[in-house]
Amino acid sequence: MTSFSYTTGFPVFCVGFTRDDDVILAGGGGATRSGVKNKISIYKVDNASKSLKPVVEKELSREEDAPMSISVHPTESALAFGINSATNKVEAGENENCRIFQYSEERIESVHNKGTLASRNSDDYQKVTRFSKDGSVLATGGTDGVIALLKYPSLTPVMPATQFKGHEILDIDFSADGAHIAAVSAMNLWIISAETGRVLEAITNPVLNKKKPFVFRTCRFGRGAFSNILYTVVNGDRNQKPFVCMWDATKWTRIRTLTVGPKPITTCTISPDGKLIAFSSSDMGLRICSSKSLQVLMTVPKVHTLPVTSLAFNSDASLLVSGSVDGTCRIVSVPKTFPKNNNFVMLILALLFLFLAGVVQVYQNTLA
Repeated sequence: MTSFSYTTGFPVFCVGFTRDDDVILAGGGGATRSGVKNKISIYKVDNASKSLKPVVEKELSREEDAPMSISVHPTESALAFGINSATNKVEAGENENCRIFQYSEERIESVHNKGTLASRNSDDYQKVTRFSKDGSVLATGGTDGVIALLKYPSLTPVMPATQFKGHEILDIDFSADGAHIAAVSAMNLWIISAETGRVLEAITNPVLNKKKPFVFRTCRFGRGAFSNILYTVVNGDRNQKPFVCMWDATKWTRIRTLTVGPKPITTCTISPDGKLIAFSSSDMGLRICSSKSLQVLMTVPKVHTLPVTSLAFNSDASLLVSGSVDGTCRIVSVPKTFPKNNNFVMLILALLFLFLAGVVQVYQNTLA
């Protein structure tokens, strides 16, 4: 495994890959007077020199918020972001928080803006941005509890926006066929019809043991051979390990639950072929797991000095990029194959060692 870090000069809130596997980094200082610019930048990965080569960059208004969430269109050179308008516009109910940009090697240009949030509080923002698998629908989720489904590229509503008052939308994902979306707040998992907006299933208790407090963090549908599985991440307090639940995406019953690492998970992403799922945690480490078994295949410790905000695989899952508010991104080379789990072999060796130790002890007692 090889990896390298790249310093951006601005807090990174969004990462992704273009269809040509160039890295997208977006973030900034927001509407503050910190002097840190808000930017969308695209880079080519130079594995030989272990660095990123700038391709094109777009500076955004200092009066507006930084890009806080991203989704890359699957078939077009288009990007969707969550970017709050200037504070006075937010307070006036004129927040155009959903932004569409087109990109090339020459420029990144804004092509369409749309307001989807109900809140007039500038602290609320579009936390989640997600294209459907075919790119025909765009979903947004806000910290004010609003979920909006928009037709792409017109951004006209598929249906009236749904608001879950008192809840912050933490993650959203589309099923492979686009018929359903899964959404999570801290205490709720909703399965919603992407056609009508009706809540089909609601799971309100992420706790395995009701005496222990846990909260949902992310939700992602599997891909490829695992498209009939929904993965949810659940975090506990500092004394509880986080775990991942696998759900049958036809019956909405839990299939399997497994702990993944010792510290709370901050974000996750799934490879395009659905075989790998990557997690970042509050200890600033990364873990890549098998989507089938949730077995940890690779661990990369301390990739940042502050928690990871966003993760993305490239098209063939040979690279994983992470971004952080520490102003860096990390590019990790992902191997095509991983060493087989040798836990069983180690168990046999341990038992053999204990057996031999017992034989030696009996022999020594006999001589005595």
